[in-house]
Amino acid sequence: MILSLAVPVAVGGIFVLALLYHGLVGLVAPSTLVFYGLGLVNASKYTLDDVRQLGYAEIILGLITCFNIGYGLESWALGFGGLHIVYGLYMYYKYERS
Repeated sequence: MILSLAVPVAVGGIFVLALLYHGLVGLVAPSTLVFYGLGLVNASKYTLDDVRQLGYAEIILGLITCFNIGYGLESWALGFGGLHIVYGLYMYYKYERS
């Protein structure tokens, strides 16, 4: 599972370094969201299927942000903050709450 998550995230990290090298700072935030989402979708084969939904949400948010470059910080807050909180609450109510 770790390898399935690590490959897309590592490739995304190298891609982000290339973006920074070429001065395309506005595409860094959406790229991190897209590659992290791809990693989650890939890793979901080895864990709960619900992880796939979080991955798709991250990918969609990243793609939307590709066309709204000025909202990188907001998309990071929504993707890495808000979506994880909503996902965590969903998982809690689905699996842990008795």
